[in-house]
Amino acid sequence: MSGFDFENYSDGDWDQNEELAWNEYDWQRYLRENEREISDFLNHYHKLKHEPDHLDTIARLMGWDSEEWSPGEMAEDSAFGESDEDERPRRESESDMDPYTIHKHPVFIVTHGLYQHLFKCWEMFTLQNQRSISPVMVGRLSASLHAGEINAIMAVNALDMGDYNLTICHLKNSLSAINHSLALLQKLTIKNVRILGLFQAETTRTLFDLREVWLRVMNDCREEERRGTDVD
Repeated sequence: MSGFDFENYSDGDWDQNEELAWNEYDWQRYLRENEREISDFLNHYHKLKHEPDHLDTIARLMGWDSEEWSPGEMAEDSAFGESDEDERPRRESESDMDPYTIHKHPVFIVTHGLYQHLFKCWEMFTLQNQRSISPVMVGRLSASLHAGEINAIMAVNALDMGDYNLTICHLKNSLSAINHSLALLQKLTIKNVRILGLFQAETTRTLFDLREVWLRVMNDCREEERRGTDVD
């Protein structure tokens, strides 16, 4: 998972479907399908997160595999090409006529999915250790996680618009939020050291996976900016 190829899944898709008039039911179905895709990603993640190169393996299982997931032009055998259809059959509810939104963006799916996992872990941990964790710590870590997610989602939106510098700026904010979350994790204290260690290890691994994805996207964005400068 070296980069993310988004331009092929942006304006062109809207142009092809601009005459579609979706109602509330259509969008609800679309959102439910997106939740299922996020669930699929998380199922793969929980099974493979201890394996080397698990992000790349999961990408292939999700049908996102390509030589280079960059913001530039997509190769014929790229992440969203037909070559992966045999590996990941199209669901009956999926349609070629569905409009494109950032909900389908791999980075959105990965980011939102991993943050769902982080918030769920944090919720379970706080419920089990309510007497040991101060409300202030609960609020601070929750706010830190939220800041990382919202900036990453804004980055996906900027990337979809082709604004690579804005993408990088939002992802820098997300990385800062990750650093803050990691610092807060080290300040947690409860009597059960084993449970604390398991929670810290799981949360740290997930945060580092998010960090790896975002750094790859930032690297690809900078490369695209350099290419644009060279062309000019």
